[in-house]
Amino acid sequence: MTLFSVLAALIWDYLQPLRDPSAPARVLNRYVDWLLTRVNAGMERHGMLAWTAGVLAPALLVGLAGALLGQLLGLLEWVWNVIVLYFCLGFRQYGFAVAEVARPLRQGDLARAQGRLMTWRPGAAQCMNENEVARSGIEQALLLGLTRLFGVLFWFAVLGVFGALFYRLSGMCRDRWQAEPSFCAFPRRFAYYLDWLPARLAAFSFAIVGNFEDAIYCWRNQAGAWGERNEGVLLAAGAGALGVKLGGPLSLPGGELLRPELGCGDLADADYLDGAVSLIWRAVMLWVGVIALLWIGGL
Repeated sequence: MTLFSVLAALIWDYLQPLRDPSAPARVLNRYVDWLLTRVNAGMERHGMLAWTAGVLAPALLVGLAGALLGQLLGLLEWVWNVIVLYFCLGFRQYGFAVAEVARPLRQGDLARAQGRLMTWRPGAAQCMNENEVARSGIEQALLLGLTRLFGVLFWFAVLGVFGALFYRLSGMCRDRWQAEPSFCAFPRRFAYYLDWLPARLAAFSFAIVGNFEDAIYCWRNQAGAWGERNEGVLLAAGAGALGVKLGGPLSLPGGELLRPELGCGDLADADYLDGAVSLIWRAVMLWVGVIALLWIGGL
């Protein structure tokens, strides 16, 4: 059932990409924000309580609903799995967003490319040159590949719809509560653990479907210099697989942001933006192939 649920959800997402944010995401965003307002008293234990109500409880309810539907009719459980997985994914819409940055860059329209990138980096993109816009776009695409594809698929394969929603809600709470460091400490730490294995499996997948030698080299020698280790692994391997340079300094309104350099090869441009999306989809197809082999082996 896992294989066909994944295939159906990916095809659905490809044919009818989610709007950002989708209706369920807007409801969950309001709920998560309400928890921040009502539960936050500046302590880590309050963040743990809010995380339990905002992540664990909804994921358990969705998993229980799937199990009950399975008791009635296996097809109903499959339909439920596909629906939940579809709303937990949603990378296709970001693929379009990357293309909207790459197109004006290729045409030499830097201002328009900056405007498109501002959906990800509000305000900051206005200070960036062409290379910085391309680098930022590639980095965002690779990170979204983890949170909106690889992480969701991994935890769905391990724990079903409970795992898929659990992962998405964990990331949502981390992102929406990050302005409150103490309150967000536990959600941020737990989200890191959830990302640890999917990030490394995704990085290894990039190596397999891209430049293997450079991806492994950059992973081993550059990832540790990045501030957030999961991101460093993913970005370093992705940069090596693409043969492009990522990281490095960025021009921001408050001055230049110094970052470690990742990858090797050429400077980023519009073609590498498109290549990043292609790399992600090739890696996803690799994952689907592995799931198919496991399914065949279980027959």
